Amino acid sequence: MWYVVFVLLSPVSSLMADLTTRILIIGPSNIGDAILISDVIAAVHAQAPQAHLTLLVGARAKAVFAGDPRIQTLVDVSAYETLAGRWKLALALWRYRPQCVIDLRHTAYPIFLKPWQAWRYLRQPPSTIRHMRQRHLWKLGFQVPRLVRSDSPGKRLADSPVWLSEKDLAHAEELWQRWRLDSAHGVVILCPGARSHIKRWTAEGFARVADRLILDQHVQVIVSGEPEEQAVVDEIIGLMRLPVHRAVGLTTIRQLGALMRRARLVITNDSASLHVASAFNIPTVAIFGPTDSDKYGPTAARHRVIRRRLFCTPCEVALCRFHHECMRFISADEVYAAAKALLTAQQ
Repeated sequence: MWYVVFVLLSPVSSLMADLTTRILIIGPSNIGDAILISDVIAAVHAQAPQAHLTLLVGARAKAVFAGDPRIQTLVDVSAYETLAGRWKLALALWRYRPQCVIDLRHTAYPIFLKPWQAWRYLRQPPSTIRHMRQRHLWKLGFQVPRLVRSDSPGKRLADSPVWLSEKDLAHAEELWQRWRLDSAHGVVILCPGARSHIKRWTAEGFARVADRLILDQHVQVIVSGEPEEQAVVDEIIGLMRLPVHRAVGLTTIRQLGALMRRARLVITNDSASLHVASAFNIPTVAIFGPTDSDKYGPTAARHRVIRRRLFCTPCEVALCRFHHECMRFISADEVYAAAKALLTAQQ
């Protein structure tokens, strides 16, 4: 695994002397949003495999792309958040002199670097394009049309746009063997966490669904989460009657993807885990409350979205004005029914 932390701040002329194309992509800060731009990374690499690709993302998003051989320079923009830092980054980008700039965050950098093409970066995707994955691909096609394949615009060009290292795959295999998981019986992964607490379905709901899946569908269940979601997972497991495998803090986001590739089903809130499951085309039950499933919903070939369409949803705000009815009114029975239907369809 390797990547350049910030070679941009040193002279770049000798580094770029024998490369024909320098491509700059300005990406997001969060992990989920980083997964959603992975199709853009895959599309650019497919069209310009020999180019030098520089990607600007936030600290959390960096975990998605660390070591990715498609990316030559990975920059953590959170290290340049001060006014002086922004000027330093802008100067470094000007010295880099990218021939192509793809801005997926609507920043001022493209106007500074490509002022004669500013109109390409000021325009936003049409409102008819709702999902963020498609909106990012639209930006790629509008900002740098020559980097989009004319025969398959917007289509996924590989089994998954997210790159997995050998270490990621080996770690998933080690967990699979440690837990003695049996693919013949089927494995279901539960992802009950989310960065925002109002996007989380109830612990009671997850516990009831997991118990019924184990008892009635004879599957094995993994409950996943980030270290800070330990309490959420503990509450769910404490409410269950049957044993499950706990994966809290045991995987990176890519290693979770490597586990999902071997699972029959993922049940998740609107979170980074949802987008990982979609990236690997894993059958998914996605539980939505305050956020918009048209913008952030699953894109796997087989999926179900569970939500309550109330007068206030999707509100897309950080704090609920009422009592979290959009999540509390979702029953375990309907989530289980959706999961059962997806599992049955695979038999």
